[in-house]
Amino acid sequence: MNAEERLNRALNARVAPAKDMHFTLEVMRRAEQARFRAEAARRMVGGAGLAALAAVAALGVGGWAAQNAGAALDLALVGGGLMAAWTLVRGVRARATT
Repeated sequence: MNAEERLNRALNARVAPAKDMHFTLEVMRRAEQARFRAEAARRMVGGAGLAALAAVAALGVGGWAAQNAGAALDLALVGGGLMAAWTLVRGVRARATT
């Protein structure tokens, strides 16, 4: 007897059927699988959109950097210096709190 036949038998019965935990858990498992698949598909579509947006932005920044190589180099050096300073501050804070 498959799950649909069992459900139909339970719905057509005059008396409430005894609880069948295996059937209940199977229904819950299938519902959770469907919810997981829907959420995973939604997240994949969102991630693909974000990746496409990042690729377009990278092309734009690459084109600008090719035309303005001196400014791009200066910005890269400033960014690296700020990242080094931020790392140094985090290291000092970590040592001060321990």
